[in-house]
Amino acid sequence: MNTEFCDIENELRDINNMVDVFAGQVSICKEYGCKGTGIGFGEFLLYEGKIDAYELESALHYQNLEHVALGVLAVQERHLNEQQLCDILDCQRAEGGLFGEIAIELGFLNEEDVDALLKMQGDTHIKIGEVLVLFGAISRDDMESCLQDFHASV
Repeated sequence: MNTEFCDIENELRDINNMVDVFAGQVSICKEYGCKGTGIGFGEFLLYEGKIDAYELESALHYQNLEHVALGVLAVQERHLNEQQLCDILDCQRAEGGLFGEIAIELGFLNEEDVDALLKMQGDTHIKIGEVLVLFGAISRDDMESCLQDFHASV
């Protein structure tokens, strides 16, 4: 498979994933007080009237743009080369499964590598509340107060 085709495939997959994530996160569950409803903090803020739909959409878009995919991180950290990344993504597309598990099965990474990459990925993930504060949609004090209310309700 040539590298250009792999790049285009990856971009299309990223766009599809972004649409799926956004669609899943914007559906509002009005019964957020029930345990286990799966409502996210952004949805909670929207339902409580602390932010509007445009602010949530913008924050989710920014959050997705700033998210570093595990495969990209693995290449950046020189755990994988580009061909190995393409091989893993091809297997993932054909058979499904988690990127890290497939990389281990193919012998490209070990469990310690995947754990380290997942930790790095988590450390760089920007929380939706932080994005909303950054954008000025909500004050830090309001965000922290709402976060306490959110955790008490779920």
